[in-house]
Amino acid sequence: MDDLNYLLKREQEELLRAQDCACPAERRTHRSLAKRYARRIRQHPLPYRSDRADGTASFNPHPFGGEGEHA
Repeated sequence: MDDLNYLLKREQEELLRAQDCACPAERRTHRSLAKRYARRIRQHPLPYRSDRADGTASFNPHPFGGEGEHA
């Protein structure tokens, strides 16, 4: 099982790298990596981003530059 703190840290690092990239191809690569980490976070047994009964999540990084759309 992955360490949740590691996954959260790596997702944030990739989002920051994507934000700092001038090259669109590199930016897409970093965003893709961040989305993979986000998917692993959603699948983690701890309910950090689990869906609630009303369809929302405990925490959604979208307003802060995260997932945006669900895969």
